[in-house]
Order: sequence, then C-alpha cells, then structure tokens
Amino acid sequence: MSIQDSIRTERGIPVPMRDGVRLYADVYRPNDDQSYPVLLLRTPYNRQDAQTMNYAHPSWYARHGYVVVVQDARGRWSSEGAFHPYIHEAEDGYDTIEWAASLPYAIPKVGMYGFSYAGAMQWLAATSRPPHLACIAPAMIGSDSYQGKAYRNGALSLALQQSWMLFAAQDTALRRGRGDWAAELSALYGDVFSFYKRLPLNDPPESVKELAPYYLEWLRHPSRDEYWHATSLKEKYESVEVPALHIGGWYDIFIDGTIENFTGIRKRGATENAKAHQYLYIEPWFHMPWSRYVGELDFGPEAANRVDQLQLRLFDRWLKGKEPLHELAPVTYFRMGSNTWHEAEQWPPAEAQDTAYYLHSASRANSIHGDGTLTTSAPVEEYPDTYVYHPSIPVPALGGRSGAVPDLTPMGPRNQIPNEVRNDVLVYSTEPLQEELVLSGEVTVELYASTSAEDTDFVAKLVDAYPDGRSYNIAEGIVRASYRHGLSAPEAVVPGEVHRYEISLGPTAAVFRPGHRIRLHVTSSLFPTFDRNPNRVMNPGEATEADFVTATQTIYHDELHPSKLWLPIIHE
Repeated sequence: MSIQDSIRTERGIPVPMRDGVRLYADVYRPNDDQSYPVLLLRTPYNRQDAQTMNYAHPSWYARHGYVVVVQDARGRWSSEGAFHPYIHEAEDGYDTIEWAASLPYAIPKVGMYGFSYAGAMQWLAATSRPPHLACIAPAMIGSDSYQGKAYRNGALSLALQQSWMLFAAQDTALRRGRGDWAAELSALYGDVFSFYKRLPLNDPPESVKELAPYYLEWLRHPSRDEYWHATSLKEKYESVEVPALHIGGWYDIFIDGTIENFTGIRKRGATENAKAHQYLYIEPWFHMPWSRYVGELDFGPEAANRVDQLQLRLFDRWLKGKEPLHELAPVTYFRMGSNTWHEAEQWPPAEAQDTAYYLHSASRANSIHGDGTLTTSAPVEEYPDTYVYHPSIPVPALGGRSGAVPDLTPMGPRNQIPNEVRNDVLVYSTEPLQEELVLSGEVTVELYASTSAEDTDFVAKLVDAYPDGRSYNIAEGIVRASYRHGLSAPEAVVPGEVHRYEISLGPTAAVFRPGHRIRLHVTSSLFPTFDRNPNRVMNPGEATEADFVTATQTIYHDELHPSKLWLPIIHE
C-alpha cells in the first residue's frame, strides 16, 4: 500500500443527537482492518479546517494509530440546528462520544483535543460523564463564562467578544442565504478597530442583531448573575472524572482560567484518577498561532510548537495503555527571559515568595519622564500622583492578553514606549537590576486610589524595561471600581473617597535580566481589550459619547496607603 493510500477518509457522516438533530463529521483512520481508539475534535470553526493553524492535520494522528473524528458543532457549517454558544455542547458532546465509541472499527476509548471554543466543548462534554471518554486535552480555555471571558472584574472583554461575534456570524449569514449580510459582517470584521469605537454597543447593525443575538444577551448581563452559571466550568469540577492535559500560554486571555481548571480539578475532581492525573503545560504563546515568535519577541527554539507530540504522549497512555518513558510532571512551564523549561509539583511553585515593591514619587510619576520608582522600602510621607482619564482618548492596549487573532485584537509582547510618553499613564520603575530576578506565580497590585467620578477603571501593567530603552509588557489587569466588592452587582464609589483595590495581573513566569528594570504602569483604560468606562455606573451596552465624564484619578503611596506591586519571586 502506498503512503497516499495509508489513510481512509470518510466525509460528511451524519451523527444523530438525542433530539433528532444531525451533526456532520469527517472520519480519518488507518486503511486496514484493525480497530483503533478514537480522537474527537468538535469545532464551530469548520471541520474541514480542523484547527490546523495550531495542530497537525487529522490524517497525521490517524497515521499514529487513531480513528480521528472531526465534527461541526450544532448550527455551524454543515451541521443542523441553531447555534447558541455553549448551550448544547454537553449533551451533543456526550452523544458524539458514545456514537464514536460504537463505530465498528473503533476501540471504545475516546480522547478529545482542541483549543479555545473547542476546549470548552471538551470540558462541557466531560462534565456530562460519557462512559467511553478516557481523557481530554483542552487548550487555551477559561474556567468561567463570565470572569475572564465575557467580562473581567466588571469590564467587558470588548475586542474578544466583538471580533469573535463578527467572525462567527458570517457562517450563520451564509447558512440563511444572506450573502449581503455575510459581506457586511466581513467588512466590519476587516475594519474591526473602527467597530470597537462604535457606540452604543447594544445597537449594532441589523445583521448582528439577527445573527448573533447572544452578543446582545452578554451585554444585558454585565454582572455575574444566574445567566452565567449554567455554562461555568468551575462550578462543575466535581463532575470531571478523566485525566486532562491543560495547555496554556502566558499571553493568552484565558491563562488564569486554564490554571484554575488544573488546580480546581486536582482538588475537586469526581475520581481519584482524575485528581491524580491533571497536567498543566504552559508556553509563552498568545491565543494563536502557536510559535516561538510571539508579538515582537522571539522566545527561541524551545518555544517551538510541539503540541502534537505532547498530545500523543497523553493519548497513547490513556487510550492505548502505553506507559511513557518519562512521566509528565504535574506542571511544566516556560520561563520567559531565560527561555527555558521548568517543572513543578504545583502552581504556583512552592518556592515562590511574594515580595512587595512599593510605589514612590518625589514630584510626579506621570509618563516615563516623571520620577516614579519601585523599591522594597515602604513609603512614609509622600504626595499622591494624579492623572486625568477621559474615555474619548483611551490608552491603547499595545499587545497583551486579548484574543483571538493578533492583527485584530491586542495580543502578545509589544514595545510600550508609545504609552509611556503619555501623562495619563503613571510609570514606576526600579533601578537597573544588579542580578537576575525570577518570577513564577501570580502578580498583583494593591492600589490605594480615589476618583472624582462615581465609577471608573484602574489598570495595572507589569513591564520589562530593557537597557536600550525598549519596554515589553509581561502581564496586565483591570478592575472596574463599581465591582470592587464583588461581581454580583455594581456599587458606585463616593467621589474623592480613597479605596483599596486589589488588581490581579494574572500568572506569569519571567526573568528580569541584569541591567533591566521592573516597571509598573497605572492608568484607567486598556482599549480595545476592554470597553471604555464612561465614568458612570451604567450598563456598558448603553453608554454613548454623551455619557462620557472626565475623571481625575489620584493614586496614593504613603504610610497609611502603601500602594504596592506584589511579585512572586524565586530565589535560585
């Protein structure tokens, strides 16, 4: 048999769901009479593509001895039914897994893989406990449908939601025979940075209202209410009973949720087998594509995409019973800066020690031309720093952790100098380091601040300042002031009243080299990663330019209000 004939492909196979809807799949398998275990990729992004931007083609996995099933999600591409994000994925996943396990040429053990929405499809299927699901490999997906996905600490994940919605709705338009709507959506998608500025958010073109009603639903629920609970994975960890390989990226929007899934199922999984066999693997990547080249930096050959080989180790063990030559550590992570791999028994690593770097300024910390500093010495008597935020001139994100396409959303490391020259960005830096400083864990900022408005946002960004003047973002975080006490409902602030805000910048692993400086930005917008706060307590979907209010922000760093950056330092 020739190499070309070694794989048998069957396309457009109908898979019946319990309600009679048929979802269509392609099957790739070795062209012989033997039986093989099954790999399943369920996707809303076209089964013929099979997420090959990041993964090997399904025929590659088939050549390694698997039956590979790639299926269009309900209401997507060739499959029947209506698409509503996440609602049907648990039941449809269960039915597809059991169908695949019953194929006459299949060994009835099923593993799943896929990233982003395809990762959520795995988790939702796993929580329904299909008997023949043996393991999963979800990549770059969060733990909650509200926190870290649709919203973060009350701020709308604008770029992610709008770019994803415009892309997804194009297929829905074509399914309805509306080529005119598909063309309109494609044009909006191509000029998405203009679309991000369009207000109010809840009044998009008619094509969006008709084809993506879920987007308007998300806007109607700006707090973490009952609407979000049904599709929240972190509320269902007790239902997960299979081993999992959690793949994340330091610049991915879902990195904190990916880690929460790993730690949560280790503690609360349904079985001891599940608790004992969760594996976390973190690259320096953004959402896609996966490569050593991320944003403006090259993380070297150790950051090359080897995910397919990694997944084979998981699948061979749990679907074929092949014990690996080397057991995968519970945590395997890439350390940026040194560009090296490290292993740990937990996240964060046990040896990481949270260390405070206090904010200071002698005169003012506005821009890189100010005198803001970071030291390990607590402040005593210092004047606060003040800047003005108006939502009509937001601070651009310049890279970071949005998703999902790098030329349409702010992703990855980028030189921050264009932001550091702005007076509405406070800049605090250490002296040049005398020796390297290693971080592995969650970065947080404890900020004492007041505002002249009834609501506003505070943004913090950790930056690596190079000796040659370049500065690259490492981690970032935001908090909407009205959600400072929790996500269930907004609460206005009293103008001028000092509040303590805890801003998570998320997890990271990075090395600051000798001669580099640790730098912190404090500002009030990160656009278009997040929506612009109009500085009023109101639904973000309803705000227009007429609602914009100027906010004067004051950041305190004195004995009573010791604003600080917490860094998880490993001493080696």
